[in-house]
Amino acid sequence: MRSEHPDHAVRSHSVERGTGSVPSSVDEDRIHGLIRRAGGRLTVPTRLLVSILAGTDRHLTADDLIAEIERRRPGVAPSTVYRVLQRLHELQIVGGVHSGVGPAFYHLRQHGHAHLICTDCRSIIDVPDTAFAQLSRASRSSHDFTVDPHHSAVVGRCARCSS
Repeated sequence: MRSEHPDHAVRSHSVERGTGSVPSSVDEDRIHGLIRRAGGRLTVPTRLLVSILAGTDRHLTADDLIAEIERRRPGVAPSTVYRVLQRLHELQIVGGVHSGVGPAFYHLRQHGHAHLICTDCRSIIDVPDTAFAQLSRASRSSHDFTVDPHHSAVVGRCARCSS
């Protein structure tokens, strides 16, 4: 799946999750339970953010999330959205990916995958976490360093831009 990102011209397609796969409301209920068990409150902004992320497989920036929350519930301060994102990141519910070629983007961590980003067309390719297994093993054995593929991206050029 390739889709145009409205504000940042980021295109993405999913390799692991399939085309158009959208998590179900069961995912939202499970996430709400995780938040409650961690002592968190299910405020309106928290519910909205979880609903937005559970309802898409797109890679959304903080600005995208702020705009969608404003569309659904006007008046929620951007600082509130950032605080909710930070809290959900701390609970390892949301992954924030710093791509190096644009703003960070966010997704639910329950869908374990890593990211390849084209520096030319800015497409984002989701790949299974296992794609970085060899790098993870080498980093651990040679440098005593554990790779977290959820938090970063490998940049390069996609097949279309390389040809």
